[in-house]
Amino acid sequence: MTLVAQTITLVTQDIVYALTFLSSVDRMTVSLGVPIALVRGDVYHWGALMAAALVISIPLAIIYNLFIDRFIQGFTMGAVKR
Repeated sequence: MTLVAQTITLVTQDIVYALTFLSSVDRMTVSLGVPIALVRGDVYHWGALMAAALVISIPLAIIYNLFIDRFIQGFTMGAVKR
């Protein structure tokens, strides 16, 4: 439950900041700018939304795969008593 609360807080702060202080879609964060730019009223541009989601997730997946061994090593180092 704590993880859910922290995640909601972080995401909400990102969205509120972008909506409050940024008026241009070009300067908004990706998580807010893409839906605002690609959704107009009841019209959803699903092709563009899915393409943007794929483009955004590819670098994250590459970074995760490159450093997964270090992540696991760090997790297990803290779990071993000496």
